[in-house]
Amino acid sequence: MEVEPSRVEVGQGVSVRAIVQDAETPVASLIYEWAADAGTFSGEGPSVTWRPPQDLETPADYQLRLTVREPYGAAGADGVRPEHRVTATSPPVRVHDSPAELRTLSLSFLEKFANSRLSAEECLVDFTDSCRGKQSEREDIEYNREHYEIRSSSLEFDRLTIEADGMSARMVVECEFRSRIRKCPEGAAGCVVGSTGRVRGDCLLTAVYEQGRWWLCSSNFHGENVPGIVPFFRPR
Repeated sequence: MEVEPSRVEVGQGVSVRAIVQDAETPVASLIYEWAADAGTFSGEGPSVTWRPPQDLETPADYQLRLTVREPYGAAGADGVRPEHRVTATSPPVRVHDSPAELRTLSLSFLEKFANSRLSAEECLVDFTDSCRGKQSEREDIEYNREHYEIRSSSLEFDRLTIEADGMSARMVVECEFRSRIRKCPEGAAGCVVGSTGRVRGDCLLTAVYEQGRWWLCSSNFHGENVPGIVPFFRPR
């Protein structure tokens, strides 16, 4: 059974073609019964299109099943002809709702970051080890935890760009963090431990597709200090 493509987005059709040989019955005369745990089929015979359901939780793997029936001989007393049956299962089809998954990844990470009780490792569970951005973000979080206690945050997902090859993406989240200074960075003029301030701007995140799922790759903050709080992330 041939499936193309093997990775799809919700609502995208998958072309499925059965490769069938029969020495006695023409392939077009066989009976083809397509099935899946969810979704719909269109078309008939050895080549059909399958569409995953719109409301499933993703990512998810689906396998498509085909039963080929070959009736033969005369019908029995019950009116049913005997038949040969062969059943095959497709390779897994990986189904995604990438915009929803990337939005969830972005906001989940930033919500963890905004909780000063969580360690860097707890915040970075959805970052891939294959990106250098993970180590940079770990250092940013450790710096932030040492110098600030985040008291509140506001996060609003703004926009998403997925590259044409479906292997990388960029997300922008409008961010605001209100924090109390725990420790003044070295050389920070005017810094007062215990004072509060806020920063606001854009949290810029990137993601890559690996091992059958989306992973975060990097996170950077572009914004302004209001009203002049010392650097919220480690100097670079």
